[in-house]
Amino acid sequence: MNRRELVPRGTPIKERLEAWSIPEPNSGCTLWVGAISGSGYGSISFEGKLRLAHRVAYEQFVGPIPEGLQIDHLC
Repeated sequence: MNRRELVPRGTPIKERLEAWSIPEPNSGCTLWVGAISGSGYGSISFEGKLRLAHRVAYEQFVGPIPEGLQIDHLC
């Protein structure tokens, strides 16, 4: 069974983010295994738009991104 079968339409965004991520035990990072944008960043559809996965994850698990704050993924 592939991940797409495990993540049906309508699944809440936090569950979708977790389904398309895997922990990397040596670094403590979380690796994105979902769709990749043309620029090489993880992407996910959210609220009718294709968004960068690391930004959506920050918003969902930390909170709104303050104006002027750059959200980097360091892994």
